[in-house]
Parts: sequence; structure tokens; C-alpha cells
Amino acid sequence: MKKQLALLSMAWVTVACFGQRGFGFDVGFSTSKAPMVALKYFLDKNAASIGFSYQFFNDALGSKEDALIPGTIAIGDGDYFYSVDAGYTRVLSDNFALSAEVSFVKREYYQNLSDNSFSEGGYHVIYKTKNEVGFGGFLTYYFSDLVGLFAGYNSTRKAAIGVQFRFLH
Repeated sequence: MKKQLALLSMAWVTVACFGQRGFGFDVGFSTSKAPMVALKYFLDKNAASIGFSYQFFNDALGSKEDALIPGTIAIGDGDYFYSVDAGYTRVLSDNFALSAEVSFVKREYYQNLSDNSFSEGGYHVIYKTKNEVGFGGFLTYYFSDLVGLFAGYNSTRKAAIGVQFRFLH
């Protein structure tokens, strides 16, 4: 374990010596009611990112149950998703950057059920799960070296807007 930690530390120092400019992170919200976060690594005018989004603002009622409870009736259905997002950013100028991302998505389809004895109005049951791949693009405007505002579109999350923070050397 100590050898692996030493090797990892040496690799990190080597990367840091060759033009590394810093880390950053994005925080945003989309029209599909999904908050999103991403961690970025800037190297000169390029950045790689890994992020996550989860659509927890959805219409699923109460708790998720594994099976139907006898005596309940269906009162609606819908879906929600979570995704892992990998991206690439190219800094075009001091004020603008373009980003592209690919999203690996797990979408769960649910049915809301109730019998009016539930305090939260009912519960939901997952009846189908689907894996998808989504794609997106974003434009970022930097107010300074440290803060930027981004907007764009992803085929899974739809339109999105957010703030990017950078920690530069």
C-alpha cells in the first residue's frame, strides 16, 4: 500500500510540473429539474471533467417500495434519472470556453400508488429501468480567472445553466 501511495504521489507531482493550471468545479441546474456538479482539471487551455446529476425533483410519491401493496390503486406514473458525465472543455479566450460531454444515464420508470392512508399521498414502485447515453454542449463566459457562468443543452438533462469556479496556480 505504501508503494502504491508513493507512486501515486510521484505521478501527481510529475503532472503538476508540466503546465497544470488548477482544478475547478461546476454547479448547475437543468430544466429537467436535475441539479448537476462536475469536477474539472485544467491543463493549459484544455480541461477534462467528471460529473454527476440526479433528478431528485420529480413527481414520485413517498418511499420506493419493492412490490405493490394490496388494496392500493395507481394514480400516475413517470420517470427519473441519474447520470455520470464525462466532458472536455477548450478555453477559447480569456472570457469564453466551449465544452462537450457524454452522459451515461440510468433512467427508472415508476408508478405512483395510493389508498389515501399514506401521509405523503402514496408510494411508488419501479417497473422498468433503462440505460441510455446522452450528449451535450456548453458555452462558458468567465467574469474573471476564477468565476464563470455557463449555459447549454444535454439530450438527457435538457437546457442547463450554472456557475463554474476555478482554482488556478
